[in-house]
Amino acid sequence: MPHPLVQALIAHFDSVFEGPNGDYSAVLEAVACVSVTQALWKPTPTQNSIWQIVEHLIASKEWQIEMLEHGQATSPAWVEPSGDEAAWQASLARLKDAHHRLKLVLEQVAEADLLKVPVSEEGRTLLELILSAGPAHEAHHSGQMDYLKGLQAG
Repeated sequence: MPHPLVQALIAHFDSVFEGPNGDYSAVLEAVACVSVTQALWKPTPTQNSIWQIVEHLIASKEWQIEMLEHGQATSPAWVEPSGDEAAWQASLARLKDAHHRLKLVLEQVAEADLLKVPVSEEGRTLLELILSAGPAHEAHHSGQMDYLKGLQAG
């Protein structure tokens, strides 16, 4: 069983990703019932779509996994997804899978390792990096997705 700090981290990750958390939509709540048309829509050509945000969250979870396993990772890049409803649903499945894999990796991390400063990051502990790249980052993007849905409905 993971240490209490790791258990608290996992519970926090789950709350922001799956909900409920009370004040704002969790990631899965933000993408619930979003069609491929809604997922691809952008208010302007230079802004991100919901699908781009989902792909970014997948890449961010992969980054977190790499940081936890190896202490270093390549920063995630934004991509321009395209496709049909099946491809959109596959992206959502990959998002859920990445969340599950991240939790499995978190369960294996020793509390002492969370307080170490990775070589690739100056002055920030692994815990600080994971918290800023994880729940805070996801809450920000779930709000963006809700906003994009609101613009489409307006």
